[in-house]
Amino acid sequence: MKLFEKFNIGNLTLKNRIVLAPMGTTSDQNFGFNAYDMDYYEERAKGGAGLIMTGAVSVSDEFEPPACQLLNSNKHVYMLHRIAEKVHIHGAKFAIQLSPGVGRMNWIDPHTPPYSSSPCPNYYNPDLICKEMPYDGIKRLVKAMGESAKLAKDAGVDLIEIHGYGGYLIDQFISSKWNKRKDEYGGSFENRQRFLFEIIEEIRSTCGKDYPLAVKITIDSVDDDEKPLSEGLYIAKRLSECGVDLIHFGRGSYSSRWRMVGSVYQNAGFDLEAAKSVKEIVGKVPVMAHGKLNHHLIAEQAIKEGLIDLVAIGHGLIADPYWPKKVKQGNLEDINFCIGCGECHFNSMKGRARPCAVNPLCMHENEFKLTNSKEHKKILVVGGGPAGLKAASIAAQRGYDTTLWEKNEYFGGALAAAGAISFKEDIKLQLDYLINQVYKNGVHTELGKQATLNDIRSFDADLVVVAVGAEPFKPPISGNDREHVLTSIQALMNKEKVKDNVIIIGGGEAGCEMAVEFSRMGKRVTVVEVADDILKSPSFIANKQHIRYMVENSSVSVLTKTKTQEIKENSVILQAEDGSIKEIAADTVILSTGFISNHSIYKDLEENDIETVEIGDALKPGKVINAIHQGYHTIRVYE
Repeated sequence: MKLFEKFNIGNLTLKNRIVLAPMGTTSDQNFGFNAYDMDYYEERAKGGAGLIMTGAVSVSDEFEPPACQLLNSNKHVYMLHRIAEKVHIHGAKFAIQLSPGVGRMNWIDPHTPPYSSSPCPNYYNPDLICKEMPYDGIKRLVKAMGESAKLAKDAGVDLIEIHGYGGYLIDQFISSKWNKRKDEYGGSFENRQRFLFEIIEEIRSTCGKDYPLAVKITIDSVDDDEKPLSEGLYIAKRLSECGVDLIHFGRGSYSSRWRMVGSVYQNAGFDLEAAKSVKEIVGKVPVMAHGKLNHHLIAEQAIKEGLIDLVAIGHGLIADPYWPKKVKQGNLEDINFCIGCGECHFNSMKGRARPCAVNPLCMHENEFKLTNSKEHKKILVVGGGPAGLKAASIAAQRGYDTTLWEKNEYFGGALAAAGAISFKEDIKLQLDYLINQVYKNGVHTELGKQATLNDIRSFDADLVVVAVGAEPFKPPISGNDREHVLTSIQALMNKEKVKDNVIIIGGGEAGCEMAVEFSRMGKRVTVVEVADDILKSPSFIANKQHIRYMVENSSVSVLTKTKTQEIKENSVILQAEDGSIKEIAADTVILSTGFISNHSIYKDLEENDIETVEIGDALKPGKVINAIHQGYHTIRVYE
């Protein structure tokens, strides 16, 4: 496979074409890399990636608090060097992404106006107006980029990538939407590029002409007017002419975050549509792209067709650091697929260590490892959703005699329903992985098994893990028991029951996903939401923006501030906020109104002195991250 060919970036030789994509990581109060970062990067090197790249590292704290790590002192070299050593041990190369700042995108300090190219609104708080970066401040930032690059080189870093992407500070200088300066850094397109190209010259000055240098740029902002494609391609061409060793491109802006950071709904390789234009204009300079390229056949084909030279994988290597080795060895069924939930991004923006919904070891690589069981014990897992599947496979992996009962004739629970949506393929891939691990680790399974107290007592397990999921909540609406009223799981697992005129009660993510799914199947769909807007629950911004975009660009009708009064045989009675009544034809009504836990089995077991633990939605309705992490850790700490 071409993925595993050696490749040169300037005078730097990589063992393959797979790169851990740059992704910002939360830092501690010292803003330096720490031992957790070291373990995280080493694990991805151990897993087979040819180039390990950090996320954006600030070069100065003069104008804003660092968004992630900081590299502006000899004291920061120590840990960076330790990481470089660890990465090199496994035959990978190590790169650092350097940033002069995030400007108007600053979220660390919500009260102090940040600096940008010109006065403009802060993205997170538009009432907070950014200050214009002073002329001598620009000069100091350019110099700081060069000094930090030299520190990185001294630390044993093999390549520098300049972070000129994503609507951050360099992009704010390039964009005429934000840059209204009257000096040599504003006005003409040529002037607006000056900041970036002075940084390139400064790094060449401090590190030498032969030191590998990459630039990450936004080719275009797609659905926003921050950067037109013509400007992005011009910059790419100019970069190729000035001697840059690698061009890493992406698309989008914060107003369409899902164009930048893959959502659960994105197609694999979604940025490749722009790759041909980039490759044609930059000539022989290597090009790297990202965007759900953890689908190896698509990544391989893109390289074969000459669209790109290097494959940057971000969330996919968070989920499974060993993706490269598994692909190379053909162990595809063992790939722990990223589901695009964005919990890594969502939680790191809160200041947490970046977690992964499907990989409990992310940022805990040497903390949460499994040990073999100390004595022979029987474990019974009741319920084969994500929590139960994970608990069962981990129990068997640790050496326990493990049995899994599932009341349905299929595994997966609510995750199976989510994976039944045509544009959520990665959910299905994750479920396949969970099921494969259960069988691979020798778990005894029984489908169609309804667990009763007597059955469980007779089984005589040392531990019973209750992972029976949650039950759909049925709001007290007259007619909610009619035959044509379905829960979301019933509708998705039995799509043939969904007829032509569909009312979906509930405009959260699940309701909106179903609305798009059934509208694409030719149904007339209306979403009814009692709140003043759909998608009110906090979640990963790229997913929320993308599903809203999909709803708005579909035939789906949305009614907000609307209550459902009655479900009739062929219609639904609705009441608007002003009290007016409307009747809409409906031959299918889908309830997407959340879930409630049923603790009856767990309580029965406790009352009968049977050792038991409750996990996943059975404990409390939550997300995939809650289910899988609870399944893993419950068994990890069991003795």
